[in-house]
Amino acid sequence: MQSMESINAEFERQNAMKVRSSSLSLVEKTQGLSRFRNRFVWSLLYASMGIYFGLLIAVLEFPGVMSLRVYGELNLGLLAIVVQFALTIATFWGYCAWAERAYDPKASELLRSAIAQSNGDRHE
Repeated sequence: MQSMESINAEFERQNAMKVRSSSLSLVEKTQGLSRFRNRFVWSLLYASMGIYFGLLIAVLEFPGVMSLRVYGELNLGLLAIVVQFALTIATFWGYCAWAERAYDPKASELLRSAIAQSNGDRHE
């Protein structure tokens, strides 16, 4: 028959293994969530910067075209500024909508896992 000390030592070793394996799992989940967010953010950034620099180059390269009137005093140059302002708002709105729909639920689940792990529960 095993002594109580050896049983306690085995119990502690198994608990230490559980904590270690679940902390690795938590780290992996955090890194996965970060990669998920970065894919969206970098794609959104590349698209926005492409449109921004495209408009900037168009304004600098074609000043004659930018002075063409569209309606009343509104010309293509002013319209390009309005498009850039709208792009900024659309980028912000797009990120917020995506985060609420796709990112925040995953981040909340990760937070619940971290809290459960810190309380000693095994939650994955």
